[in-house]
Amino acid sequence: MILLDGTHMLRRDGTGIASYARSLASTFASAGVPTALLLDHRVPVTRGLGEIGIANQVFGNLPPASRTGWLLELLIRSRFGLSRQVVGHRVETAMMRLASLDPSLPPHDRLFNASNGMAFANGVFLLRKHLAEVVIPDKITLAHWTGAAPIRLRGAPNVYTLHDVIPLQMPHLVLDRPGLAIRRFRAVAGAADHIVAVSERAREDIIEMLGLPAERVSVTYQPVPHSPPIDQEASARLVRNVYAVQPGEYAFFCGALEPKKNLYRLIEAFTLSGVRLKLLLAGPLGWLHDDVRKLLEQLGANATEPGQLQVRWLGYLPRIHLAALMRCARFFAFPSLYEGFGLPVVEAMQLGVPVLTSAAGGLAEVAGDAALIVNPLDVSDMARKIHMLASDAYLRRELAARGPVQAARFSLASHFERLALAYKQVGVTLPDKADLHAEVETACT
Repeated sequence: MILLDGTHMLRRDGTGIASYARSLASTFASAGVPTALLLDHRVPVTRGLGEIGIANQVFGNLPPASRTGWLLELLIRSRFGLSRQVVGHRVETAMMRLASLDPSLPPHDRLFNASNGMAFANGVFLLRKHLAEVVIPDKITLAHWTGAAPIRLRGAPNVYTLHDVIPLQMPHLVLDRPGLAIRRFRAVAGAADHIVAVSERAREDIIEMLGLPAERVSVTYQPVPHSPPIDQEASARLVRNVYAVQPGEYAFFCGALEPKKNLYRLIEAFTLSGVRLKLLLAGPLGWLHDDVRKLLEQLGANATEPGQLQVRWLGYLPRIHLAALMRCARFFAFPSLYEGFGLPVVEAMQLGVPVLTSAAGGLAEVAGDAALIVNPLDVSDMARKIHMLASDAYLRRELAARGPVQAARFSLASHFERLALAYKQVGVTLPDKADLHAEVETACT
């Protein structure tokens, strides 16, 4: 049985890592690989309640924890206590009705919960500079962690997916304690039995920045998501009625408002391009976004007539709304400063939506010749290519035709094959590839 890190899976505002974790669960379920998920929901009481009682707390709505009490517990357990152990309790959901849970539970065979496990692991690493250990009551063949988490499973190989090394290469784009990121990445790399990267470019950067032997890092890419079941006609109705825009009369971006998404330059380039299109931005608030928020406010204040504002931030949206807005956009814009993979680009290509994206990170590698590539630091280049894509119908048709072909390279089957090769590096053999067709949920990153 494979244990998957599920700490981000049930977050409503989950973006890249949450989507990746859910895609792993779907890939394994489709291939018939027994899978356990490890959550880290706060569970105040475990003794005497049993698996159902724990499940009731995991999926219930608990009052906010006392920060003082939690910090005191963390200090006692991680600094003065002898244990760095995190216990994963079995969670029984067979008698619960969770069909309406949003986001839904990914496919799984077993479910475990380590109360505040990831926060405790981060505290252990901050105070004691080593990784916490998870103990699970069932036999686990391999643990797969979906990020550089300072935690490992005792008694089984541990594989970590490192999507990028942005905290080391571009520390000005993230929020972190000085020096902590490099220590955490080095500790995880040292403890990992194997590392998975999501593109060749990400693999090269991981090897270079962490000084790892090439054979310790494998590339699996990510699987292309299946779009939610909404057709073109229904999508058009949704964007008209809910967002008051006409299909084809806007460009679309989705992802968190954070520095690496390069939104300030995108908005500048869009306003400089002279195109008569709206730019719709969808995604949750991330961090260090004050400059983007102020620019949006300034654009709003300068609009003197209804409908004059070109750029709108829509916030975090349901999956079905994201799919409809993506499907009806004239083009999708994603000029990030760095992405290990760039799942939204593949989502747009799969739908046959023309894409404008960045030459940075793994984006150009993933997009191939199915997107218009820009220099993410050159606003003039971006503005020129925005105008080109907005006005050239032939170019849009060409990119729309190439997109699904390029997206098909990142199928569930090919993803599973690459995972199987990576797991073989630690002595774990996955079953032969099945007819992989599971749904993988879309999530803009």
